[in-house]
Amino acid sequence: VSTPVFDFAHQIEDKEKFKEENESLKKQISELRDTTVDYYNLKHENARFAKYYEFKKSDDSLKFVSASVVGRDPTEFFGDFVIDKGSRAGISLNDTVITENGLAGRVCQVNVSSSRVKTVLSPDSKMGVINIRTCDSGVISGEIKLSSENLTRMTFVPAQSGMQKGDIVVTSGTSGMYPKNIKVGQIRSIEYDNYNSSYYAVIETFEKIKEVRDVFVITDFQGKGEVKYLENH
Repeated sequence: VSTPVFDFAHQIEDKEKFKEENESLKKQISELRDTTVDYYNLKHENARFAKYYEFKKSDDSLKFVSASVVGRDPTEFFGDFVIDKGSRAGISLNDTVITENGLAGRVCQVNVSSSRVKTVLSPDSKMGVINIRTCDSGVISGEIKLSSENLTRMTFVPAQSGMQKGDIVVTSGTSGMYPKNIKVGQIRSIEYDNYNSSYYAVIETFEKIKEVRDVFVITDFQGKGEVKYLENH
């Protein structure tokens, strides 16, 4: 009788031991998963910062906050999006939002832990720009017909301008809203507006605005807020 009782007791003991070992393994696996997630998040973050290193070297006054896109309104024509950083991270209204490829837009609404971004495709995101080859200046102003193709317009193009397809335009820095020399896009064509009797350039933005996933918000730069211009209208 004693032998079956002894074996049964050992079975219970082994079962409890196995259960403890199983729980310990589960905990180790969970910790390993967390470590793996942290590793890839850190790796991704470092890669993102590296892409902005050269840009920051050109202006030491620039201060960045990294953020990720966490929401989009499918009914919004111009690709406005929501990011996962807000006033708690130092983000303010009208802060410039960029990607590794160039300008994405500006912050139009700030909450404690999130912000809404008005993209460069929107008519509300007016900004002064310069053609880096010809030095001709103009103003970016979006249009609904162009936004679906990731295009916007550079208005106030001089009639005698030497601008042409392929030219690159960057922010002019003539206001206190956008830093100077942020890449905006490339000229696709020069058009004539019969209604306004003026020329404009169709600009293809370097970033695919409606596919943006990660951004950097420029929270400070030399000259921020010093001048008020058309970009505030």
